[in-house]
Amino acid sequence: MLGRVLKEDGGVVDFETSYAGTIKVKWSEISELIADEPITVLLESKETRTATSVKNTETGVVIADESGTAETIPSEEVAYINPEPWRLGQSWKWTGIVNVDLNYERGNSDKDEYHSDWATTLRSRDDRFKFYGDYEREKSNDVLTDDNWRINGRYDHFVTEKFFYGANLGIEHDRPADLQRRTIVGPIAGYEFYESTAMNLDVAGGPMYVNEKFYEADNRDYLALGWLVDFDRFLIPDRMQFYHRHRGLLEPGDTDNFVWDAWTGLRFPIYAGIVASGEILVEYDGGAPEGVDDTDTTYHVKLGYQW
Repeated sequence: MLGRVLKEDGGVVDFETSYAGTIKVKWSEISELIADEPITVLLESKETRTATSVKNTETGVVIADESGTAETIPSEEVAYINPEPWRLGQSWKWTGIVNVDLNYERGNSDKDEYHSDWATTLRSRDDRFKFYGDYEREKSNDVLTDDNWRINGRYDHFVTEKFFYGANLGIEHDRPADLQRRTIVGPIAGYEFYESTAMNLDVAGGPMYVNEKFYEADNRDYLALGWLVDFDRFLIPDRMQFYHRHRGLLEPGDTDNFVWDAWTGLRFPIYAGIVASGEILVEYDGGAPEGVDDTDTTYHVKLGYQW
């Protein structure tokens, strides 16, 4: 196969060809890469090698430079081929998504629904900032029936390729649930199981200080165990992606005071960053004030832009 090696990420090599665009091939199915221009090989130790030939063998990966000098490296020690600059500590990578979901009904009843959400990540080799938020508003016959929003920010510092520690801050509002404001802040530690285009999974948790202010009920603050899970995987490469994100809060002294929010859905890239999504949002609040439902389930069909 003739083409330019773009990168190897998550066990898949991207080739840019003049006859078929970008082709993806599993690294395990490639016998040898021979390059006209030097390619960069990043090892698990964060060391790099420059090579013009990379060969898969039973004993490991054989890397040869322009002078013909060869070196055999255990397969498990090869992290990436032609990695993105941020993996080499040279820059930051910025990714994100913005979605909207609108519904207007006119007839026997007038109903206006508006939902938007966004998420963005700034990533360098050793540091990461993750932010997300959403807003939902609903009116029926000119009566406000739903008004809630949330925003969350998180910082991760990687001490190894997988382990990180940092801090989390979240603020949210839910008028129908009598919640004027809930503030969540605390340190976290976590583990990055997977990080690639094909699949991502990270889990983090730690002690959280929670302060809740209500419109009618008594205000309260408490310490809780908090955790966050973020997962996505392409079921069909570049065509259909499953995702699941959730966060939880549990007060050790009152296990009935349990908060759990989960976003689960399928995302379909359409063209040039435009994506369509179908999502189920489940929100549970075991400590909700009297007269307020403890569970809220919402279904969304969204259109958005991803970069």
